[in-house]
This record gives sequence, C-alpha cells and structure tokens, in this order.
Amino acid sequence: MDSNFGKYVVPPTLQRLIDLQNDLGDTEDFFKGLDFYLSLENFRYFNTPSDVIVFGNIGADGIHYGFLTDYGSVTELEVAPIVCVSPMDFDTPIRIVARNLREFLRVNLTDSALFYNHFSSAEKYLETKERWTTEEANSPYQPTENEKQVRERVQRLLLENFQLPHIDNPYRYVQDVGLARQRNVCIQTMDGLGVTEPLLQHEKHSPFPLHRDTDPDLKLLQEYVNSAPFASRLALFRDLQLNYILQDNHELYKIVIDTMNNMGLTDEASRLSNEL
Repeated sequence: MDSNFGKYVVPPTLQRLIDLQNDLGDTEDFFKGLDFYLSLENFRYFNTPSDVIVFGNIGADGIHYGFLTDYGSVTELEVAPIVCVSPMDFDTPIRIVARNLREFLRVNLTDSALFYNHFSSAEKYLETKERWTTEEANSPYQPTENEKQVRERVQRLLLENFQLPHIDNPYRYVQDVGLARQRNVCIQTMDGLGVTEPLLQHEKHSPFPLHRDTDPDLKLLQEYVNSAPFASRLALFRDLQLNYILQDNHELYKIVIDTMNNMGLTDEASRLSNEL
C-alpha cells in the first residue's frame, strides 16, 4: 500500500470498508453487496493519473476508482474527490464522479452505472436504466437466493454503520460534481480533468504540443519542463499520460520521472513506476 497511498493515511471511511470486508471474511461477498472489489495495492493502468490513489475496481474492463489528490494538494483523503478510470476508453478515460467517498458510496448503492457510462440526458439515463432492469428480469442468469441474501445483508450493514448522506437525484449529482470541478480548474487538460494549481502572478500557460500519433520532440520537451510554470508542468503530465504509454519510451519516461522528483512529486513518480 505504501507506493499507492504515499504520504496519505487510510481515511476513516475506507478503513471501515476494509473492516467490513474483514468481518464478511469473503471478498466476493463484499463485491456482491457493493459491486466493486477493494484494490489497495498496485491496480493501475498507463492512463491512471499519477495523483490518483486507487481503492477499488469493478472486476471488468479494468475500470477502477480512486481518490484524486490533485498532485498532493488535498489535505486528507476523507475529503478527496473520487474519480472513475475506464482505461479502455482511450479518449476520455478519467471522470470525477463524487465529492468524497461517503457520497460515492451512496450513489454506488443504486446508480453505479453512472460512474462508467455516459448519458446525454437524465431522460436517456432513466430509459436505459429501465431497459436494463427489464433485460435483467428476463435473463436466464438470475442471482441465487444466497446471492440475494448476501447483497441485502451487506447493503444493510453499509446503511446502518456508515451514515451515508442523502442524494435525491444521482444523475444530476454526478453532473453537478463534474461542473463544480470545471469551475475550480485553472488549466484545462486533454483528459478533461484539468489542473487546479493556480498560475502565479505574471505566469502564462502555453501548452506543450502533443499528439498520440507522433512522438514528442524530447529536446523541446526537456526545455519546456525546465522553464514552464509549475502548473503548466502538472498539465503536461496529465496530457502525456492520456496520449502515451510512458514506460514504452524510456527517454520520455525518464524526463517525466526526473521532473516529478525535482518538483517534489515523489509519490506521483513512485506510482508511475508501479503502473501495469
């Protein structure tokens, strides 16, 4: 867990989830109740942002959840926003889905599909959800009575012991979380996540030109990281992870790791070193 959590301690709500899984004595029972597995070690893909601390995965398509630390600026993980990473969605793999873990758990109980699917409107989501419910009811692959009982038990324990907040409209909630994020972004990035680190007075952001079909000019890239504002370099890290598998280009990877370490982003550099 050290390379994943870095300087952060396990937050209280996550510790209670760990305790719940230990009490159940079965990771599959935990999954049946919450629709995700706890992943506290080294569950990362090349496009998992280096400032995301992963805590869970859904067991399909590599989709996973994590705390967004905004390059270590979040004071504690209990209040960190939650992101969903869909690594096979190469154009937009990262999405903020909740303000914190407790609110994430509330939406997850009934509307987890909102985290890793995109819907054009609330009406479209409700239509799709109704269709899924019908298809599930007519499917020959129905959960067993034991599986139903396990799910009900785990969800009851969650509601009784976690004091989850009430959320009236999960669809609107997830949309509002995304809009709120954009209001706090100082520099936009290609993945839509953005950077919240402000530019200093008189600093100006000029993005480094990147395209996934063309290798970056490493000499120009080195010059950029030597001179660009701190916030601009953070934006560059996001754009690089979206467009390139850093470990496949040793020189590019070294520039990124060295720059992160020089900027004091040792946790982020360590996570990149431990990606799949």
